[in-house]
Amino acid sequence: RERAQFSNMTTLALAAALTWAAGPSPQTPIRVSCVGDSITSEGFNMTYSLQLQRLLGDGYIVTNQGVSGHTMLNTGLCASGTAGSWRRPCLQTASNPQCSGNCSYWGTAPFVNVTQSNPDIITIMLGTNDAKWCNWYGAPNGLPSGNGTQFGNDYVKMITLFKALPSRPKVYVVLPPPAVSQCKATGPAGNASICLAYNMSYHAINVIYPVLQRKIAAVAGADGVIDVWTALNGTNISTHATMDGIHPYPPALGVIAHTIAKAIAPTAVTGVGK
Repeated sequence: RERAQFSNMTTLALAAALTWAAGPSPQTPIRVSCVGDSITSEGFNMTYSLQLQRLLGDGYIVTNQGVSGHTMLNTGLCASGTAGSWRRPCLQTASNPQCSGNCSYWGTAPFVNVTQSNPDIITIMLGTNDAKWCNWYGAPNGLPSGNGTQFGNDYVKMITLFKALPSRPKVYVVLPPPAVSQCKATGPAGNASICLAYNMSYHAINVIYPVLQRKIAAVAGADGVIDVWTALNGTNISTHATMDGIHPYPPALGVIAHTIAKAIAPTAVTGVGK
């Protein structure tokens, strides 16, 4: 079953690489800004923003505004943690270092770029780094611990700020991809001794976010919620889809691109899954 899911993801990635929108381009291209973390910024020539550009065609200009390791939280901490991989799937929780420094997306150069580039559409896919234990259960996220109080407040503020830009862009909340442990001994949730890569909270990403981020979108008046989490099969995500249980390989990035494309420009996309 996992092999079949992975094959489908590969098909979508190839479709993103080879498919172009049909028909004439508008005189003024529609500008799309993709806000996010390393899942947005990384992937070489197969980032989901580049695959999205290929899907939408030259009637759109898609820019990658991702910053690796950064948070929605305005006081989010930096924590590289322990990276996992298929070679090292069972990560000891005790091996994670203390968090420190400023890793908030707010105020970064890409954040400023978004506010100054007159975007027509903004997609926000932040939260994975907020789910690191020191951020999600620590002081940056406020009280009660683990509820996402400050995360929600900061997310609403960002949506509100973006929607008030002079270009009056449409703003979409994108649910982050699933996050799982690749340790067969514990299963996808890990346990008290075995953590997800970078000490991410399985509960925050897979249980809280799919509900909380929809509520945030409704409160802030976002233009829609794009469910990448479900598109990647939630906690049943293929073990072949990510390098470490967190970061998608190009085929899974293709699924993200296609899911976003269908949400923001359903008439512009041709090919698989339309």
